Amino acid sequence: MTGVDLAEVSIRYGDVVAVDRLTLHAAPGRVLGMLGGNGAGKSSTLRAIGGVNAHTSGRLCVGGFDLATPDGADAARALVGYCPDIGGLIAQATPDEHIDLLGSLRGSRGKRAVGDDLVERFGLSTVRDRPAGTFSHGMQRRLSVLLAVLAAREVLVLDEPFDGVDPSGVEVTVSAIRDAARAGMAVIVSTHLQQLLTSACDDVAVLVKGRLAASCGSDELSGPDGERRYADLLRSDVVEAVA
Repeated sequence: MTGVDLAEVSIRYGDVVAVDRLTLHAAPGRVLGMLGGNGAGKSSTLRAIGGVNAHTSGRLCVGGFDLATPDGADAARALVGYCPDIGGLIAQATPDEHIDLLGSLRGSRGKRAVGDDLVERFGLSTVRDRPAGTFSHGMQRRLSVLLAVLAAREVLVLDEPFDGVDPSGVEVTVSAIRDAARAGMAVIVSTHLQQLLTSACDDVAVLVKGRLAASCGSDELSGPDGERRYADLLRSDVVEAVA
């Protein structure tokens, strides 16, 4: 496992620069958290890593495969379990049907026994035969995370997995994140919830206006001092790299 590497990656939508020359490494066996305000470029970055949207320039590799080539992009996608910030579910499909569909697309990673275990773990056993479109937002987030965990082979990418999720859902999600890292996966998590993110992650990258404002250990952004530092970063255009 080689994790995820971004070198001078930029993502543009027409004249809008969503991500500006971003360099990051998500290491196997570690959890990288991404923090930043609205429009910071977090979701654009994670969509590119997940193989949903292409990056405009720079080098992006997942599991050693270069996403700039069609073969590399296909190989990389097969390694990633990706939970988008919004959408990604079929409203008419039940959790069981989502798992079966994933199994047909990903082979052995979608085996029913593994899916059944995750359904129990994520508290979805009583609604497994209900269409996802009837779920609350928090329950939909649980299902989206479950599917990403089930699909992940080397890389787990979760965009705003805690949004609208109750405390028990947060607990199981954090547990799944830690289990994925212990299994040797590179895990990348994005959320607006600073203290929750820093408690769940090993490393943190702060994005401001599409640029890397800080890269550090999660302990450096924890507690009151970390909150003040994060607030200062959001107000600043100065790019800072912290070993």
